[in-house]
Amino acid sequence: MKIVTYICNGNTCRSPMAEAMYRRYLQMKKVDNIKVMSAGTSAFPGEKADEKVTKLMSKLKIDIADYKSKRVNYEILNETDLFVCLDSSVAVTMAEICDNNRMITIDTKNPNGRDEKAYADCAKSIYDSFEMITNLILSTPEICQMTEDDTEQLAYIEKECFSNPWSKNAFMEEVSNPLARFYLLKDEKKVIGYIGAHNISGEVYITNIAVLPDYRRHGYAKRLLMFLCYMSEKEDASFITLEVRRSNEAAISLYEKCGFEAVGERKSFYSDPKEDAIIYKL
Repeated sequence: MKIVTYICNGNTCRSPMAEAMYRRYLQMKKVDNIKVMSAGTSAFPGEKADEKVTKLMSKLKIDIADYKSKRVNYEILNETDLFVCLDSSVAVTMAEICDNNRMITIDTKNPNGRDEKAYADCAKSIYDSFEMITNLILSTPEICQMTEDDTEQLAYIEKECFSNPWSKNAFMEEVSNPLARFYLLKDEKKVIGYIGAHNISGEVYITNIAVLPDYRRHGYAKRLLMFLCYMSEKEDASFITLEVRRSNEAAISLYEKCGFEAVGERKSFYSDPKEDAIIYKL
């Protein structure tokens, strides 16, 4: 299931309108593998939708009388596959907390405080983007759990990314390991990256994060890491930790941006080539 989240400022006008109409559009097109939500960057949670939005939706036979606004939060950030920002200022705010490869912008004029025609024009500009958004979201890589069918691809990724790669058999053992937490990023059926960890009594130890070379610099590693953090939080983990090569500046930058802190080191931890490891903890 892919998730699209529409974003505006207060989540009482444009984004609830977009959510309601897109949900109806998906029902009409018989698309059942996309879920739609909405939220606001500065919303006050629990507010009703704008009265003119409710009236306009009622004309379209869409009932949003029970709608309640939501602010963008950690859960929404980690569950959403594609954010649709409803103007460029919203996109600027979202870019501070979300990787750009999960965002698009649909420039719409905020009808708040204007006449009914402004609301109708806004609704039409949103509706006209639905086909494009549907095609885009269905081609967006999604996160899923590892299965036996994925192990051969994971072994290939290891060979492409590491000097001492895990084998297919090693991944097969993790499939049935109750302590293992392995999440994959898939582009259709192709595994393009993964993160693996072990949750031992609420202590999460990351084993590896890897993304195929052709798919790097798109924020996928960050997305995988943040998803693991989110899932670990849901399991009430007390901390997450990992080792990283001292020379791996890109990985170190990623961990620090996600809130990890250096807490120690392991001398000569790595081989091929031999190198110290820095221990990071969140």
